[in-house]
Amino acid sequence: MSFSIVIRNAARFAACVLLISSAGCNIVGPAYYFIHGPEKTPAAFTLDPKRSTVVFVDDQNSILPRRSLRMEIAAAATQTIQTEKLVEDMIDSRGAIVAATRDRDSEPMSVVAVGRAVKAQVVIYVTIDAFSLSSGGVAYAPTARVRVKVMDAENDHRLWPDPNLTEGAPLNINMHEKPGARPQSAAQVAQAENELARETGVAVGELFFEHESKRPNRK
Repeated sequence: MSFSIVIRNAARFAACVLLISSAGCNIVGPAYYFIHGPEKTPAAFTLDPKRSTVVFVDDQNSILPRRSLRMEIAAAATQTIQTEKLVEDMIDSRGAIVAATRDRDSEPMSVVAVGRAVKAQVVIYVTIDAFSLSSGGVAYAPTARVRVKVMDAENDHRLWPDPNLTEGAPLNINMHEKPGARPQSAAQVAQAENELARETGVAVGELFFEHESKRPNRK
């Protein structure tokens, strides 16, 4: 390839970058992706790697169809955080759920008390707002809505989000619709619920590190 051809090709590419809105420059999208990679979502909050942390999933309104799904969500969030090596000491979330069931005088244990019961300095507190496999009872479109807080169990105060979000930061999980693939048997329903719970937990974990905005299992 001659030097002049190289110059012309470089000039064409530069023109396309400058005229990104032009319909004739359809090379820009792939080129931008090649240079910069997929779109990223920044971390919503940075966990302190030196502070012991536990994920506690609460479902006081019994929205989840099975209590074991709390554990699925918490375990997936914990695993995601561990895989990214965000925190040195992630405490087994099963202990938090067990501690929360020991309510005194039928009064729910506070989030901070749950954290202290398992010797966690920080609690990632997840509450369930919605959890469903279908849209309108027809289409198979698994969705979940949760709210997330990060609490300092040592000093009894909230670390994230801003106090204006009194119930916590909302997080919506919308998995891809699967036309004609709605689970029928009890085993299929349970498997689908477990998949949605795990995806919910992964989404919770992703709040704490930069990650790709588009996920393979979610819209």
